[in-house]
Amino acid sequence: MTNILSSWTLFLPQMVVGSLVGALLSVLGILIVLRGMTFFGVTLSQAVTFSVALSLFMEWPGEIFPIVFSCVLVFPLLYVRKLRGLKEEVILGILFVFFSAASQFMLALGGNVQNHLMAAFFGDILTSQVRADSFGIYIAVFFFILYLSFFRRFLFISFDRDEYKIQVGNPLPFDLLFYIILAASLTVAVNLLGTFYSIAHLILPVFALLPLIRSLKLLTFVCALFSVLATISGFLISLVGIERNGELIYFPTSSSIILVLCVLAFFLHLIRFLTTSVFSKSVR
Repeated sequence: MTNILSSWTLFLPQMVVGSLVGALLSVLGILIVLRGMTFFGVTLSQAVTFSVALSLFMEWPGEIFPIVFSCVLVFPLLYVRKLRGLKEEVILGILFVFFSAASQFMLALGGNVQNHLMAAFFGDILTSQVRADSFGIYIAVFFFILYLSFFRRFLFISFDRDEYKIQVGNPLPFDLLFYIILAASLTVAVNLLGTFYSIAHLILPVFALLPLIRSLKLLTFVCALFSVLATISGFLISLVGIERNGELIYFPTSSSIILVLCVLAFFLHLIRFLTTSVFSKSVR
């Protein structure tokens, strides 16, 4: 127990950053799911991973290029998914596989690109050198504040686009702003903590809680809390070593957090199913 507490203090910056980024993504994920854009969000995360890999390949320093390139990628993604004659899920499926393969193709280059790209895919908060005062965190917080500032307008466009056109005007500028916010936030998350970590926090909290909570304000707060609690729990699990074949094995932190998210989401759905079943039987 003493070792765990000392490790907790040692890795406090990683825990703070992991909790902060996870909470921001979980709140962004609310509108993604409500808009029925889950697959688009997952595909965009793969495109973001490719932009990170490309910046490593071109040896462009800093965090600006992946963010800018990801925001630029939003425009062709939006255009392609609206092509007539093809279903959106077909287009997104092709793009998802393309960007995944293109990113993994970079692994053949080896060296620094390979090491960083593997981290971009799987991530491991425990061993990363993330800092709470990094430039990427400031960017993520800025875009999150922007998202909250225009949240009502984004919501209006999502649920009554025709009425928005009548009352306000062309929704395209705010549509693009929403996608740019999403792309920039995902880029920071992928760059710091990995693709799978980002996807998990983007969709799992809202998937778990949306059937239980109808108030958007309450849902926003509980999604962020759900994400933070899963992050802390996953950290604790990864700090507890398990002895196997005479050696102490520690689970990867990011994967531990994702598994906790999955277990909690499944548990909530199971409780809801059992409660609904018992209630319906008692009514009969």
